[in-house]
Amino acid sequence: MPGKAGSQALLLLACLVSNAQRTGSTSLLLQINPEARIDPQQVALNFRVSADGASDVTTQAANVTAWVRALRGQQIRVTAQLASPNGPNGPVSAAVRWSGSTTRATAGARAATCSSGTLQSSAAGDLVLGWQESGILTCAINFDLVSPRSLPPGLYSGTVQLTVTAR
Repeated sequence: MPGKAGSQALLLLACLVSNAQRTGSTSLLLQINPEARIDPQQVALNFRVSADGASDVTTQAANVTAWVRALRGQQIRVTAQLASPNGPNGPVSAAVRWSGSTTRATAGARAATCSSGTLQSSAAGDLVLGWQESGILTCAINFDLVSPRSLPPGLYSGTVQLTVTAR
């Protein structure tokens, strides 16, 4: 009668488990880790300076969205850095100005401001100011080639690298 002994063992185990559930305690630990994402992570810039200024393309628009879940007291930074600026004759030291405006903000991002400034090669600029709590922020950003009339005619390009951190 191994079947009967097995059934008895299962019944005993069920009683023990049932009894343990009535007399024990359970705790749940939920850990939510900080995270930060940005989309896009880079913006390719393409400008054209014409000889007579009649067909210049010196402004480019982009929407940048950052999602952040931060710990209390962390400063949230959204930064941009101009990489590989090139002109018709190779690498250039041209600057790019940006101006940003908020198009969407949730939770703690409502206190943040999309900023304005100038990017030069290898120097990072803060695209957002005053962000200290978790949320989602979307900025509409215009990138403008600074002083295009002082540059030789031709095509100018570069990449703006975007990062978001919470520290």
